[in-house]
Amino acid sequence: MPTGKKSIKSIWSFKRKRLPSGELLKHKARLCAHGGMQQWGENYWETYSPVVNKLTVRLLLIICKIHNLHSKSIDFVLAFPQADLKEDIWMDIPLGVDVESEEEGPYLLKLQKNLYGLKQGSHNWYKHLQQGLTDRGLKPSEVDTCLYLKKGLAVLTYVDDCILVSTSQKPIDDFIESLEKGKERFLLTDEGDIDKFLGIEIKHFENGSFEISQPHLTTRILQLLRLDQNNEWKSSTNSRRVPSTRSSFTKIPREKDEDTQSTGITARQ
Repeated sequence: MPTGKKSIKSIWSFKRKRLPSGELLKHKARLCAHGGMQQWGENYWETYSPVVNKLTVRLLLIICKIHNLHSKSIDFVLAFPQADLKEDIWMDIPLGVDVESEEEGPYLLKLQKNLYGLKQGSHNWYKHLQQGLTDRGLKPSEVDTCLYLKKGLAVLTYVDDCILVSTSQKPIDDFIESLEKGKERFLLTDEGDIDKFLGIEIKHFENGSFEISQPHLTTRILQLLRLDQNNEWKSSTNSRRVPSTRSSFTKIPREKDEDTQSTGITARQ
């Protein structure tokens, strides 16, 4: 490591990924960088990346149904590391990794790719994906910069999730093939028809209507607020209220997220 440079620590992140219904889909293990140890102007600059408006998502789904358009969702695999890293960043060896070398340590890693946890991680991936979309003739909408349009195709992006909409199936399939076989060699998963997006479950009915819901999230909130036991409380106005203690509000204990765990470093270290 060059003189005057400082290394950052590494973190192992473990997570259970679930479907909108709450069913376990898979276990994920991810090596992350401790971005809190970075210094602005030294090893990162830009951090901004836009997020799609939820209204844009609903409108696109409605337009798709009204005009009976073809649609598909895709998910980019390990999205952030697919983008290159311009800054020189050195990271400590992750826990559980042994380095075999005749030279004496300590050893460090020089990051070549845009690792999760870096301050500029989201910005770098956004720019990488934006360049890939514009190179294929798509232009960002003036209303929402996360919606890309060209004749016969609309692409809505949310970090590493995308919805593709077209008047026929061929433009969608050709676009996915160009992403996989283009110069960027995007790694992605074809999720098929849109039945889930951003944790939202989408149900389609024969009459052309659809329903969006988040049953697993709703259940977790009810359990956290202790409203899942169907208890009734009556007041002088016969309205339902959450019982309180001596104060006007009930303090709800903060529960640990069982689906996400990390090891290697704590926020205070």
